[in-house]
Amino acid sequence: MGKILKTVIAGMMVVVLSCTLALPASAQVTLDDVLKRVEALEKENASLKAEVLTLKDKQSAQETKIAEVQVKPTVPAVPAAPAGNFLKTGMDISLYGFLKADAIFSSRDMGTSNLTVTQTNAQRPTATNGDDPQARITGQDTRLGLKLKAPDLDNGGKVTGQFEMDFGNSNTSQGNYTPRLRLAFAQLDFDKWGVNAGQNWDMFAPLGPNTITPGVLYRAGNLGTRHPQAHIINKWGEFFGGKVTTKLGIIDSEDTAQEDSGMPVAAAYAGYEKNILGVLSTFGVGGIYGRSNLVGKGTNNEGIYATTVGMTLKFTDWLAFKTEGFGGAGLNKFYGGPAQTYDRYTYSGTTGTASTVVDNPGKPIPVKGGFAELTLNPTKKLESNFGIGLDDVSKNLAYTTTEQAYVWDYNKTYYTNLKYSLSKDLLVGIEYQKFYTKWMDGARASDNRVESSICYKF
Repeated sequence: MGKILKTVIAGMMVVVLSCTLALPASAQVTLDDVLKRVEALEKENASLKAEVLTLKDKQSAQETKIAEVQVKPTVPAVPAAPAGNFLKTGMDISLYGFLKADAIFSSRDMGTSNLTVTQTNAQRPTATNGDDPQARITGQDTRLGLKLKAPDLDNGGKVTGQFEMDFGNSNTSQGNYTPRLRLAFAQLDFDKWGVNAGQNWDMFAPLGPNTITPGVLYRAGNLGTRHPQAHIINKWGEFFGGKVTTKLGIIDSEDTAQEDSGMPVAAAYAGYEKNILGVLSTFGVGGIYGRSNLVGKGTNNEGIYATTVGMTLKFTDWLAFKTEGFGGAGLNKFYGGPAQTYDRYTYSGTTGTASTVVDNPGKPIPVKGGFAELTLNPTKKLESNFGIGLDDVSKNLAYTTTEQAYVWDYNKTYYTNLKYSLSKDLLVGIEYQKFYTKWMDGARASDNRVESSICYKF
């Protein structure tokens, strides 16, 4: 038996040795190779064990966090504010305005309280008021505004609004000016119509000159300013190749005599825009009508009325022209006629002294006028404007001696300015303006006015 076992083992060794010798040298495995492979497997096994332990630690940390969240109360997420909204509101709000400094030189003694950034006529000469020049520097025209846009309505309506203020209120203490409301309105727009309500620019006379002074030719040919109002806007679409837009509404002139009449001022405007031979042209016509309940004549409501016509022509990107004219009566609060409150003349049968004549019952004074302006933009940074304006009061009235000293025959002006953008935010400019004013009693005055400005927009 032992001999047989030895024989089998020997035979197996011969087979194994024969097979080993039969393999190529590159395929033969030595004992060192086997040991190296075993060592590599042990290292790989140790690495896998480390990864398993790391995964167990992470799982344990996540389970802990989940347990903490389940215990704490849930806090609702705060929705992100719309782009451009610096306040936490549900609408888009953008801030705009400018910081402005004006230096004004006048060749006439305009009076301390009259040399303002809105001066638009030469002051009547008196014993103490002559040709003595004056100069002033002010930041009164600094402006601040907000533009608002609410989320669209379900029916497609778009709701917007605007608020704007400056420091244009007069104050006998120079440099101490109180805020003044300029604009405060909301507007609802659809594709074909809209509604606007609040304090806004008078929509029946929409054009204005590009002056540096914020006086914009008030009482010197530019009718209309800002008043509380409400109007409906209708976009009628195309007629004869142009677009037609109309506005119809009411205005409060903020004249106590008009408010005492029990009715607001009715206002209307129609505009037509068309490209004519490559010139973008806009034509407009507007008007107002109201009543004025004068002091002392409770049942005598005199008329407040005006008609306006305007036109703008944009020939190229660097050349444009605009003009607007008006005619009417009782337009003191719309900046037509004398700057004083003598916008009515005393008719036969009334009484009063010079100090009370303004409160006497009277007829509204007719006045007509307008302005024209040419704008040149030779470069994107440079703008220049040239314009004229006229405010002409009716002469065919029986003015009293006192009224003749306060009601002007005409006030006319011409001006030119230059504006240059040092950057997209910083603007400098200079403006020259000449005034000629003549009163009903024959008194005359002229004024040379120069205003320089630096304005930082935001």
